[in-house]
Amino acid sequence: MSNGASFKNIYILLGIGGLFVFISESFYLFADPFSWSGWWAANVLHTLGGVYAFFFCRALWLYMKSFNKMEIPLPIEIMIWIGGALIVGVFWEWYEFILDRYGVWVLGNVSLATYADNIGDLLIDFFGALLAGIYYWRKQLR
Repeated sequence: MSNGASFKNIYILLGIGGLFVFISESFYLFADPFSWSGWWAANVLHTLGGVYAFFFCRALWLYMKSFNKMEIPLPIEIMIWIGGALIVGVFWEWYEFILDRYGVWVLGNVSLATYADNIGDLLIDFFGALLAGIYYWRKQLR
């Protein structure tokens, strides 16, 4: 299996994802998420999350493709990987929402979650996945 289609690559990407979650959660523990710099840092983390999700979805796709012998044009595959990254972003927003509700209901914290924040985060995730898709497309053209 070549081109990133091995199960080992998926495990490596899962480990990187776990590290990414640890870094983002540490950010919220030690930084002020209500500040202007906190907003920018969150946007950077969501952009990087979109890039990560793109390559994670690519690895899953290539692993599945290695068993099914599908022939799909590269631009369509890139769109599928971007869509997969958006799905990962939606799951991440649910995770953030559940943690926010726990903070409000159990810990008595002020809520960070709003619909505008969630939609904005998903747009920034999409932007990161789109950047990764453009990068990957240009890399394949060389």
